[in-house]
Order: sequence, then C-alpha cells, then structure tokens
Amino acid sequence: MRTIFVIAAALLAVSGCSVMRGEQSTGDYVDDAALTARVKAALLDDEQVKGTMFNVDVNQGKVTLSGTAENATEARRAEQIARQTPGVRGVESTIRISQASGDATPR
Repeated sequence: MRTIFVIAAALLAVSGCSVMRGEQSTGDYVDDAALTARVKAALLDDEQVKGTMFNVDVNQGKVTLSGTAENATEARRAEQIARQTPGVRGVESTIRISQASGDATPR
C-alpha cells in the first residue's frame, strides 16, 4: 500500500511540473533549472557586468535576459556570456539601458 502511495505522489509531482512549464517534461524542467543556474553564475563571475542586475529565464534551452544595464556594452557582454554558456540554444534579450546612461529602450 505504501508503495502505491509513493508512486501516486511521484506521478502527481511529475504531472504538476509539466503543467507549470507548458507541458515541458520533468527532465527538460530540471535541465532548464540547471542551465539557469549556470548562466546566472557566469554573469556573477564576470567583472564586466553586474550580474545581480539581470534576470535569467530559460525554457527548453532558450535564455531570456531581462533587467537594466548601465550601458550598451554591459548589455552586449551579458548577452555574450549567456550565448557562450554550454547548453544554451538561443538568447533573447529585453535588457534595458539605464536612463542615467542614455535611453531605456530594450535591446
């Protein structure tokens, strides 16, 4: 009886992950979470960008960067870091440039 309960709970958890990520498999969800962590760590390790100023979202290996950069050079560097991270299949950026440094339009 306990085994059936454990299996039922595992199936419920797996199906819950799929629904939350748009029918993404549990394995893909875990891969995306790991990739998110790698991109964030790479941004934090780089001295040319303020990694804490950027949000990273990954879905099926495609990275979306958002947040605010001090200048266009910092925004481009953040995009480059994301592209160079192993496992990334593509990068979309909605990073804005700080108004103090120029306009605040998305890149």
